[in-house]
Amino acid sequence: MATTLRNSDWGGASTQTSELLTGYITDIIRMLEPELQYAKLGTRRDAPKGSDRIIFPQPAQLPVKINVSMLTVGGPAVAGAGSVWGAGASIIGGNPNSVAGGFPVSSVVGVAAITEGSNPTSITWGATSYSTGPAQYGILVAVSDLLVRNSAIEVIQNATMEVRNALARMVDTVIQTVVNAGSNGVIYSGAKTARTALGAGDTVAQSDLIKAVSYLRSSNAAGLKDFGGYYTAIIHPAVASDLMSNSATGSFVDVGRYTNVDDLRLGKLGGFRGVRYLETAYQNYYNSTVPVMPTTLIGQDSFGWGYFQEPTAILTTSADSNNPLNLFSSIGGKVSLGVTRFNDTLGAPRIVRVESAFSA
Repeated sequence: MATTLRNSDWGGASTQTSELLTGYITDIIRMLEPELQYAKLGTRRDAPKGSDRIIFPQPAQLPVKINVSMLTVGGPAVAGAGSVWGAGASIIGGNPNSVAGGFPVSSVVGVAAITEGSNPTSITWGATSYSTGPAQYGILVAVSDLLVRNSAIEVIQNATMEVRNALARMVDTVIQTVVNAGSNGVIYSGAKTARTALGAGDTVAQSDLIKAVSYLRSSNAAGLKDFGGYYTAIIHPAVASDLMSNSATGSFVDVGRYTNVDDLRLGKLGGFRGVRYLETAYQNYYNSTVPVMPTTLIGQDSFGWGYFQEPTAILTTSADSNNPLNLFSSIGGKVSLGVTRFNDTLGAPRIVRVESAFSA
């Protein structure tokens, strides 16, 4: 078993007096823990004890029937028609209880003109059930008894904190891996049509984000209630820098100089053109022809997640069969969770991903 031993970084096991003095310093200069963003944006529903699934039922929309006569006594002398254009595709569904259901318009059933004195034919309404099972993750650290005894740094306490932080990053990784796995609602910068076609110069532009907002609005996806009705974009600082460096007409810099100069001074994107930006250094990128970073725009009720077992730190400091002389202490942690995306239908996604190269 790999065991962390004493060294000068921990304030002990050094022949240098100046290094030994660090053993009396109890204040630790800590790296800023990345602010995890994905968990706060999804619908959370933890699994009750004894359950191995988390269920997220999503009721189907009841559609308007199109391409049928609207002629009624005293009504308009025209026939109803017209489909709805969604996120880059026409949105027209079938029965609300079918796989093709859940769209705002249908050529099969839906709200239609009533013949005087006759009830409309009832329709079957349904829901799509999205579910997820548990995946478990864990980490284990062992530190020697001499390190714990001789170090001025609270080794056990801080190791426990780092275990919890690592588990939190794991939670964020699992959630964003699922959220960014959708095949619909993907926009490639530089007007490219595939990730492999992106080159080093295909950095994000404001027009990409405008298109992403257009996709979400055309999909009838609502903005997040907790963010003032804005769509929320999770963006890496490197991509945010590219976006803020763009001075084209209608860009953040161009508009900001006439509206919110304070955001320009602070270097904050904040809320802009229908999007509330959340920056995180822990946005995972794709290895492609060039490194490709996603900027993920999320609408209300777009994905769900939950714990089967919340992040838990486990500490063992007594002797056992694996450690009969109690030469080390074990600090570990584990977490079990599940994640699922909701609607990822062509023309009606609730999550839109902008993929771009970025300036290193």
